[in-house]
Amino acid sequence: MLQTREMFNKIHKRYDMLNHLMSAGRDIAWRKKCCKKLPKKENAVVLDLCGGTGDFSLAFKKILGDPKFSIVGDFAGKMLSVAAQKSPDLIPVQMDATDIPLADGSVDIILNGFGMRNIKNLDLAFSEAFRVLKQGGSFATLEFFKPEKKIATFFYQKIAPLAIPFAGMMFSKRNAYRYLVLSILSFITSKEYAAKARAAGFALRSIKSLDGGLAHMVLLEKK
Repeated sequence: MLQTREMFNKIHKRYDMLNHLMSAGRDIAWRKKCCKKLPKKENAVVLDLCGGTGDFSLAFKKILGDPKFSIVGDFAGKMLSVAAQKSPDLIPVQMDATDIPLADGSVDIILNGFGMRNIKNLDLAFSEAFRVLKQGGSFATLEFFKPEKKIATFFYQKIAPLAIPFAGMMFSKRNAYRYLVLSILSFITSKEYAAKARAAGFALRSIKSLDGGLAHMVLLEKK
């Protein structure tokens, strides 16, 4: 995990651009679409888990208004420094997704954008998310899951790897981009992800394929 953390710390200034590159420029629209599917709650406590530079939190604020608290949790401190610069309303907290430093039932909504595949113990992360979420709370995931559809498989197996040399020239972090591409191909499918969530106690609200399966939106609830 230490190696992965250091990698994200090294690419913190270019992380947003890498996300745009890997999503063919669609990640901004996906976050907005996901936020529109979430319930609007007064005085909500929102945790952006593996929140990186805070883009999911800012999308939430734009679509659903100001929450009571908007916590951006990530294990890479330099990523959080970028989030803090984007908005004074974001509360950056360095944390491990498998050991969240929040009380039981203290969070109304958990967001996770493109971070779950970087967690080694996914079952423990689900257990922690379930613990801190309030009854009736929502857990929204946007992720590059292992591709199943032809368009997504072609993009991540053929097109995305071609951009590795380009990413190296542009960002001087060729190995980081290679890791991000390989992490998609070696991750689980959206259905397997939903099965793990249900095993942790979550109810599945929906799985939505985005742009031919380039990404998926998974909405969970703690009933």
